[in-house]
Amino acid sequence: GAKNEPTSPPHFLPCSLSTRTTMICFRRAIIAAAIPCIDRTAAFAPFLSLPGGASSFHRSLDQLRPHKMSTTDTDDDGNSYIDKLALIMINSENKQLVARSYGKKVYYTPGGKREAGESDVQALLRECKEELDVDLLSATKTLGNVEPYGTFQAQAYGKPEGTMVRMTCFRVVPREAEIELESLVQPSEEVEELAWIDSTFDMEKLTVTGIMIVEDLKEKGLID
Repeated sequence: GAKNEPTSPPHFLPCSLSTRTTMICFRRAIIAAAIPCIDRTAAFAPFLSLPGGASSFHRSLDQLRPHKMSTTDTDDDGNSYIDKLALIMINSENKQLVARSYGKKVYYTPGGKREAGESDVQALLRECKEELDVDLLSATKTLGNVEPYGTFQAQAYGKPEGTMVRMTCFRVVPREAEIELESLVQPSEEVEELAWIDSTFDMEKLTVTGIMIVEDLKEKGLID
């Protein structure tokens, strides 16, 4: 559901229901179960993780593995943080989708926390259905997948100083499927407003992680 804080490095993660994809996911799930010692937090940099090497492979396995439900996690230094997932969606006008909950002034990146037994992708699909009233992978004519974008960490909005949030962000690919979703997303009962923004948006109306995401998208030329 909608959260006070929205809670990011690219590696292809197939999620279609084709036979080939199903077998790939099945094999990865078996590998993941056989490697319980993978350090999940090692895959993330303090602020923005970049793709590469074994850590990218480990992240792919972890996104298919169900997680225990937890509102907080702990990094290698023993610091706690709120662990969230978020969807970065960019429309045909190169603007990013953000949402605002009822009674709130700040916009967040759609997404939320895992529920017990959910993988990253399962949780993301559920949260987007709850907040945007859309099934990301079945609503479009173009066959779509969910692909990791990057991870961002910063002070959590509306939380005591020092409470961090770590957002693992995803995008829908290919671009054709993402653009189709532009006309399909709509605010659910728990969301008061959806907005499409670019780098000229009033940053005081975004969370800290929201600002980081906008700046990263602008730097990569993905939004205006």
